[in-house]
Amino acid sequence: MTAVVKFVEGMCMTRLPLSTALIPETMSRLAYFEGWPSDVLDRLALGAKMISVQKNDMLATKGQMLDHLYVLVSGLVRLYIPLPNNMERVVALVHQGDSLGESCLVLNQACPLHAVACKGSHLLAIDPMVYRQELGRHSMLASKTLERVARRLMETLRDMEICAQRSSVQRVACFLMRHQPSPHTTAFKFQLPARKQDIAAKLGLTQETLSRVLSFLDKQGLIQMNGPVICIEDGRKLNEITSMRDPKDQDPRVSF
Repeated sequence: MTAVVKFVEGMCMTRLPLSTALIPETMSRLAYFEGWPSDVLDRLALGAKMISVQKNDMLATKGQMLDHLYVLVSGLVRLYIPLPNNMERVVALVHQGDSLGESCLVLNQACPLHAVACKGSHLLAIDPMVYRQELGRHSMLASKTLERVARRLMETLRDMEICAQRSSVQRVACFLMRHQPSPHTTAFKFQLPARKQDIAAKLGLTQETLSRVLSFLDKQGLIQMNGPVICIEDGRKLNEITSMRDPKDQDPRVSF
C-alpha cells in the first residue's frame, strides 16, 4: 500500500512501497552517491524513503524549511524564483542523479525558491539529521558535497552570463555553445536537456522566441534541428554571434 507523506500547496507526494533493504542499492546506481562507502548508504537508507510526484507537483516552496534532502531517481524538477504576474525565473533543472536541498539543510535556512516536477518523477527523500551526521563523520563526503555545490554555483554564474547578453540570438547561441565538447570542436550534436519551455525560461525568453531563434539559426545553416536533437554545423559562427555588440547591426535579418 502507498501512503501520502506530505502536502505542499494542495499537492501530494506519495511514498512508494520500496523495501529499506533496496534503498542502498538504488543509491549506489545514482551519480550523486558515487564513491560513498556502503556503510554510509546503509545508514542513510534507514532514514530515507522513495517518493513519487506527478507533473506540476510542488516539492518545495519559497520561504519554507526543507524536511529532506532530495535526490532525483527519474524524471525532471524545475527550480525557480516566482515573479509578479505569475512569471518565473528558472534557476536550474534537476536531472537524474542530481539533488536539491544541501545548502538549505547545512545552513538550516528556508528554501529560497520553488521546486516543481516538470513530469512524473521519483525521488529519494533522505533524513536531514542523518545526512548532516554523515557529512560530519566523513571529510571525503563533505568534500564531495562542497564540490557539488561549487559546481552548481559556477553553472549559475554561467547562466547569468548568458542572460546578460543583449539579444535573444546571443543568448541562444551561448546556450548552444555551452554543449561544445571541446574548445576546438566546431561541429557537434546534443540532445536538448529539457522541454523548450523550461530552457526558454532559464534563458529569460519565451518559448515562442526560443523556437523562432532556433528556426532562424537553422535557416542560416548554423544548426540543424531533428526533434530534440540539435546538430551544430558552424560553431565558429555561433561563437562570433555571442561576441557581437548587437547581432542586428551585423545582420539585418535578425529581428529578435
